[in-house]
Amino acid sequence: MKNFTLIIPTHNRHHYLRRSMMYFRDLDAEVIYCDSSIEAFDEHEIEKYHNIKYLHLPNQKFAEKLLIVLAQIKTNFVALCPDDDFILINSLYRGVDFLESNKTYKTIVGKYVYFNEDFDGNFFPNGQKFPEDIDLGSEKNAKVFFENYYMILWAMYDKVILEKAFRIINQAKFHNDNYIELTIGACACYEGAIKFPKEIWGIREVSTKEHWGTRHASILSMEIAEIKGDYQKFKESIDDQTFLGHADIVMQSYLSGHVKEVVSLRDTISKMIPKFIKRWIRKGTSFKTSADKFILDDQNYGLLDPIKLLLYKDNVNK
Repeated sequence: MKNFTLIIPTHNRHHYLRRSMMYFRDLDAEVIYCDSSIEAFDEHEIEKYHNIKYLHLPNQKFAEKLLIVLAQIKTNFVALCPDDDFILINSLYRGVDFLESNKTYKTIVGKYVYFNEDFDGNFFPNGQKFPEDIDLGSEKNAKVFFENYYMILWAMYDKVILEKAFRIINQAKFHNDNYIELTIGACACYEGAIKFPKEIWGIREVSTKEHWGTRHASILSMEIAEIKGDYQKFKESIDDQTFLGHADIVMQSYLSGHVKEVVSLRDTISKMIPKFIKRWIRKGTSFKTSADKFILDDQNYGLLDPIKLLLYKDNVNK
């Protein structure tokens, strides 16, 4: 088997597990589902698959169950995937091969495309500019990454990163769940370089239901960051596990990146305003389109065919 383990956390969402297991059943790596639901998933379903392990961990919090799984893993690398999403099999193989061959790189953050919960046969990009690789040393890694923040929760990592990050998360007991990603990102930047492959990494479902990431306010200011002492806990924990001042670099860069996003939105709106009106208002800076804007062409669509069939089947069975 390949030198990585795929972890899929789940909670009260057994309706997603059958299609997920069907998809990952031929993966040449161990797949571990860690389920904090009160009721266990049907064990007869799990017995069908040689590479799948199911851990029933009722009432365990997100960080707690991840630490339990990480303690059992023997591979050097770990990938995380939500229970309702997919990672392309070949992308996982390319990712682990890259990490094994490029020792300064410790994290792979991939490009996702999206589909609607009521699948209509279409996939679409999210429009966010995809970052370039970052290999600048711990301090500059954090500055560049967080100023141009890209989702890092569902990715592939050196196991050390997740062990460190989830120990911090578990001990800190953050009020705001958005600190989960900030902590993982801070640890990833400290440990080494981050690779952003241009190929499709995975497929994400867009749904308004059961989304834990929206339970707390986005961290858009220090006022929000400091609610219930979260930032102080973050600062103390991160600096203790990395270097003094690392947490400040992370947070200042992250907030600075949000300011840039607001400016970019202003410029986008400016492009939509007729020229004769612009003469009467102050112009913003010109909007720049990313050179690597992602387009779902026929070749890319071909890679998604196995997932498309699963999603059509899942729709029929709902």
